[in-house]
Amino acid sequence: MSSDGIVTTEINDDLDKFLDRSWGLLKRHWNENADPEKRVFEVAPPEKIADAVKVALDDTTQAGFDELYDSLEQVCRYSVRTSHPRFMNMLYGCADIYGILGEVFATFLNTNIHTFEVSPVFTLMEVEVMSQLCKYMGYENGDGVFAPGGSFCNMFGMLMARNQACPEIRMDGFGGKTLVCFTSKECHYSVQKGANLIGIGMRNVVGVACNDIGQMIPAELEKAVEQAKKEGKTPFMVNSTAGTTVKGAFDDFNAIADVCEKHGLWLHVDGAWGGSAVMSAKRQHLCAGISRADSITWDPHKGMGVPIQCSVVLTKKKGVLAACNQFKAEYLFKDANLENIVSKGGADAEKAAAELAEKKYDLGDKSLQCGRHVDSLKMWLMLKRHGKVYFENRVENGFRNRDHMMVRLAEKPEAFELVSEPMYLNLCFWFIPPSCRALANDDPVRKQKIDVAVQSIRRSLYEEGIVYINYQPQGDLPNFFRPIFNSASTTTKDIDILVERIEHFGNQL
Repeated sequence: MSSDGIVTTEINDDLDKFLDRSWGLLKRHWNENADPEKRVFEVAPPEKIADAVKVALDDTTQAGFDELYDSLEQVCRYSVRTSHPRFMNMLYGCADIYGILGEVFATFLNTNIHTFEVSPVFTLMEVEVMSQLCKYMGYENGDGVFAPGGSFCNMFGMLMARNQACPEIRMDGFGGKTLVCFTSKECHYSVQKGANLIGIGMRNVVGVACNDIGQMIPAELEKAVEQAKKEGKTPFMVNSTAGTTVKGAFDDFNAIADVCEKHGLWLHVDGAWGGSAVMSAKRQHLCAGISRADSITWDPHKGMGVPIQCSVVLTKKKGVLAACNQFKAEYLFKDANLENIVSKGGADAEKAAAELAEKKYDLGDKSLQCGRHVDSLKMWLMLKRHGKVYFENRVENGFRNRDHMMVRLAEKPEAFELVSEPMYLNLCFWFIPPSCRALANDDPVRKQKIDVAVQSIRRSLYEEGIVYINYQPQGDLPNFFRPIFNSASTTTKDIDILVERIEHFGNQL
C-alpha cells in the first residue's frame, strides 16, 4: 500500500515473492495428497485452529507477507484434504487440477457473467458448455445456466414449474390457489426449501413413499396426485431423483414421466449427484428416460470432479428460464433502446445493430442473480483437456471401488450387513458389534447397540484421520455407514484400509 493509502495493482518484487511462495505452498499441499502416510485431516479443537491461523481480525494493524504466509500455511494444515484418496465422506471429492486452474483464472480476471459486453469470453463458454451438457442428457434443443449449488438449481426447476402451471402468479400473486409439489420421501431437503422460496408453503410438498432401495413408487405418486385433486388443490410438478443423497437411488423416470404427462405436471429431475452416470456407457441405463424431464439439476462438482461450485439447471426447451426470471432491466440490457435506434435507421443504426446482435449472448435474464460467478471456465477447461473419456473413467473407478468394498464386506457376514443393494456409488451398511451378533434382528437392544457402535466407530475414524466417511440416521433404521466412492484417486488399497480400520475400532467395543 502506498503512503496515501491506495493499494497498488502492480505486482512488485516483494509481492511477487509472496505469490511465488504461496503458489508453491498450494502445489506442495496438492502433491501431498498422494502420500499414503498423510492423514485426510488433522483434528484440533476450534480454539486451537483459530489461534494457529490467527483468525481474529484487527483493523488497526496490517499483516506483513510473512504473517500472511504463516496463516495460509496453517489454513492448509487444518483444512480437510478433500482430494485425498481416502476422503469418502461427501458427494464431492478429488477436484481436477485443470478445473482448479480454471477457477484461479476466472477469479483472477474477476468479471460478472450477466452480459456479453462485460464478459465476452465467458458468456460464449457458458453457452457452449450448456450445449454439451444438454447433449449428454439427451436434450436436442435444450438450454441451461450455471447456478450457486444444486439446491438453487432445484429451486429454479420449481420456479419454472410454477410459471408453466400458473404464469399469472409471477405478476399478480397466488390469488388463493394451493399448488402442490410431489417428491420422493428420500429426496434432498432443498425441495422443501424451494417450496418456501417460491411461496407454495412447505406443507404443500407431498412426500411419496419409496421402495427398499430408495426409489419413488410410481403407483403411490399416482395416488397422491389424485388425492390432491380431490382436495381441491392444484398439482403442478413432480421432483424425481437421479442418485438420492443417502442411498444413491435412481427413480424410474419413464414411469414417473408417464404420470406427469397424464396429469399435465412439470417433471424436474434432481440429478445433482447421479446425473454424472450419463458420462459412462455402462451406467447410462440408470438415467433411462431422463430426457423426458422438463428440467434437470446436475452438479459437475460432484461426480465429474469440477471444483466447487459447479452446478447447472438444464431445460428441455429454450426460453423457459428467461420466461420466469427475466426483468429486462433497461439500465443493464438496453434491448428496447437498441431496437428503437435500429428501427429509426440513420447513421447510428449500424452500430446499434451490431450491439443488438451481441445481446443473444446476454445470460443475465436466465438467472435470478445479477452478480454471478464465472463457473464456465473450469468446466470448459476440463472438457477441452480431457474429453469425455476422463469422466467415464472416473465414474467407473467409483464402481470398481464400491464393488471391491462389497466383496470385502461379504467375506465377514457376521460383522457387516448391507442396508440395501446399491444402485450407485453410495454404499450403506452396518457393522455388527460382537456383543449383539447373537441377538434377533427385531430385538430393540440390537438396534441400540448398532446405533451406538456406528457412531462410536465413526468418531474414532474421525479422530484418527486416516479415512474419512460419514454415517447416517434414517427413519427407524439403526445408524449406518455411508462411504461415497467418487474420487478419481481412490484405489482398492484405500478400500482395504477403510475395512480394516472399521474392524479395528469395532472389535474393541
